[in-house]
Amino acid sequence: MSRLHIADTGLFVAMGQPRNSRYQAVRRFARRNDVTFVLPERVYEELTVDDPDVEELTVDDPDVEEVPVDAAIDEGWATVAAPLEFSEPIVSRVMDGVQRYIANADDRPADEVERADAALAALAAQELSAGTATEVYIYTTDIAAGEGAETVLASEGYGDSVTFVNGFRFIEELRSTGH
Repeated sequence: MSRLHIADTGLFVAMGQPRNSRYQAVRRFARRNDVTFVLPERVYEELTVDDPDVEELTVDDPDVEEVPVDAAIDEGWATVAAPLEFSEPIVSRVMDGVQRYIANADDRPADEVERADAALAALAAQELSAGTATEVYIYTTDIAAGEGAETVLASEGYGDSVTFVNGFRFIEELRSTGH
């Protein structure tokens, strides 16, 4: 049984800098459990592009030693996925389905939904349909994205194979148990 752990932007933002106890708790979890968090390209781009609206990620900040996701990649417990195969019908279907789910949940047009949110489920669909993963855990702080991923992937026949992990709860549980 192969497990795939997919991480969203929100998980890394919630972890903060490598010296932070939240970051260290997730790093310990990954190392102890031989987990590598996989980020869709769109998520990685969100975490590394200098965005003035995201103060936590601005590399011009004198308190930032390194972009946290790059530190995790350098340490070997995170990696960036290969590009999504949009030529695979399930990838496009899942991506569109999750965007619609989030749009309905947030009462906004689907074209305003960040594609990185839908890319989490699209990556899961790609790997499940190819048989490279049999279980997928999607770690996100965006409830609608997580629930949308579970719902849409269940409609594709993968309901028993996908688990949404609330990123905030995950980090707090790790910190409270000392893992």
